[in-house]
Amino acid sequence: MAVYKSDQQDILFNLNDVLNISQHEQYGFDATSVKEIIIECDKFVENEVFPTRQKSDEFGVELTDSGVKVSPNLHKLNKAFYEMGWYALGMPENIDGSPAPEGLVAACRSLATGANVAWSMYPGLTKGAMNVMHLVGDDYIKNTYVPKIMSGTWGGTMCLTEAGAGSDVGNLKATAAPIEGKEGWYKIKGTKIFISSGDNDLYENNIHLVLARTPEGEAGTRGISLFVVPKLRVNEDGTCGVTNDVNCTQVEHKMGIHASATCVLNFGDANECEGYLIGKEFEGMQNMFIMMNEARLDCGMQGESQANLAYELTKQYVQERVQFNTEIVNHADVKKNLLKMRAMTRGLRSIILYTADLFDQAHKDEKYNDYIGILTPICKSFASEQGFNVAVEAVQAHGGYGYCSEYGVEQFVRDIKIATIYEGTNGIQAIDFVMRKILKDQGAVFQQISKEILTTMTRLTDDFSIERETLQKALGTAQSAMEFIATHAKSKKMGIVLQSCKDFLDLSAHIVVSWRLMESALVAKEKMTSANDEEKVYLETKLVDFKIYTTQHLAHSVACARAITSLTEDVSSYTL
Repeated sequence: MAVYKSDQQDILFNLNDVLNISQHEQYGFDATSVKEIIIECDKFVENEVFPTRQKSDEFGVELTDSGVKVSPNLHKLNKAFYEMGWYALGMPENIDGSPAPEGLVAACRSLATGANVAWSMYPGLTKGAMNVMHLVGDDYIKNTYVPKIMSGTWGGTMCLTEAGAGSDVGNLKATAAPIEGKEGWYKIKGTKIFISSGDNDLYENNIHLVLARTPEGEAGTRGISLFVVPKLRVNEDGTCGVTNDVNCTQVEHKMGIHASATCVLNFGDANECEGYLIGKEFEGMQNMFIMMNEARLDCGMQGESQANLAYELTKQYVQERVQFNTEIVNHADVKKNLLKMRAMTRGLRSIILYTADLFDQAHKDEKYNDYIGILTPICKSFASEQGFNVAVEAVQAHGGYGYCSEYGVEQFVRDIKIATIYEGTNGIQAIDFVMRKILKDQGAVFQQISKEILTTMTRLTDDFSIERETLQKALGTAQSAMEFIATHAKSKKMGIVLQSCKDFLDLSAHIVVSWRLMESALVAKEKMTSANDEEKVYLETKLVDFKIYTTQHLAHSVACARAITSLTEDVSSYTL
């Protein structure tokens, strides 16, 4: 059986050497303190989180007369997570949080997510809901709900999806009617489906953020408002009161993330469900997007984090498993696939941590907000998809044992897949990427990032000539593909534009990940001049990661571009 192992050295290299997160002086962190936190977080994940992974998957969740029960081993873990301050890491100080660089927070969250993604969704969604309350809630919301959530007493969810309104949110049917004599309070009625963490016994009370339409709300997303709806009503003294007519009527039986309760929630069956308006009426979608954007980056992290752990477990296995009188890592096909897995997983880590760091960079330069807009759909779509592919390769490397549950790698395949689907399918991410992030500003931000990539390329020495040539070709094909899309957009041939979006996102993602690995390789090469022998062994792997990624993964970007420019007919005209 493989033993938990993280790539601490690579995490710290990204944070301290590549991103230099200590530059964000407002947090007061130096490289040493960053290292100490990563080490402590990794210990917590190894000792507390990872041991719950397979057992909680086997238990799943149970719907009882008193609500949903989660795996018993998650209670101790969840309690320790809050008590040891990991939930508070990165939170504002004025709500008893511990401010920290965004890159560091993301690295810690990634470690925990990879070790048990199903459990991580409970505090993860709670954090997202709390951030909305903290940012747009009034004093009542901030004083009543935020302290209880920060302490780990109450949890939170996002209630958006309905049977007839999944991706088409504007078609929702949930209603909110003002309650006479109770300003700000509404009677909520409707059914929400696929609600992650929708009900559970980890928390004393579950606080739902619910999208619903008020009587004056127009059709579509512009008429939607957002409401705070507790499972149990809250008394004036802040304690939990009677039921609020919120009932879980079903838990979904899913391919993966078994330990995460995915619920059907009925609001107001007895017409006794009360919700409090958060933010302004009709601004529900823009307020919910505060949570959704965070959730989309977390979806990418679900792919990245599990792929990295799957690689580490697979690396152990291939170095121990003997076939044909040698460890199977010595067979060329296995070795090559492991190198491809490592290059991809480290590439995903680099783009996730880079994007997280941009939230700090944006405080100094607003252009990085535009970068975040470009990179968020890339992180969500590409990292979730490629993370799944890495998990599949992990099963393959384990052979028949990988297909069985003994080594735990088949669980990664089951658990990662959902990240390509929820919080906006990857196809929707691609449409958002092209329509709202590329065409809207005529590719200005994309071009700006491309210039940064070209600047980094000027630092490549001749021993990276093949990699430089491959990157140059990829950038050229990306430019051609973008011009192809823009031309058809101007001609109002939107079918051709829309059918090209996913390929263009993948093409762009490969280039951006190559860029971040190139930056890592250049930093590593510079550090090698003063490194000791042990450090040089690791630094050499960073050069290999860049070489492998460009030759084995980036090469596919040319095919993505060709897939765009070669299909000149609207596929809607074809018959299935």
